[in-house]
Amino acid sequence: MQTAKELSWFAIRQPTVVRFLERRLWAPDGDAFAIALDAACRLHAALTISDGVEPPRVQEPLLREGLAMTPPPSLVAWIGELVAAAPVVLTDAEEAAVTAAVTAIAWSLTAGRVADVGDAVVA
Repeated sequence: MQTAKELSWFAIRQPTVVRFLERRLWAPDGDAFAIALDAACRLHAALTISDGVEPPRVQEPLLREGLAMTPPPSLVAWIGELVAAAPVVLTDAEEAAVTAAVTAIAWSLTAGRVADVGDAVVA
């Protein structure tokens, strides 16, 4: 039940991210979408824990910027571990699409957090 609450809260807090994943990854089996949504929730939770506050809402322009980013090897490896641990099988194309989408989300959450700080000094 806790996972459902976390997913519901994430969907309320980051609706643009959920719609972004739906547009890019939805298929009848929903496997790629589910893995990417899980990764997005984990990233969001990690930033919330590290900062003590939730990241600001992500907007579409940041997600589009993030699609142009080259993912760092550590992020690719982490996504690969999530895919391997999932009880589903993704095609290579689906895994590449998940990696691109999650990279965009990671970029957006981080860039949004930095933009939210404004002129404050980040230590």
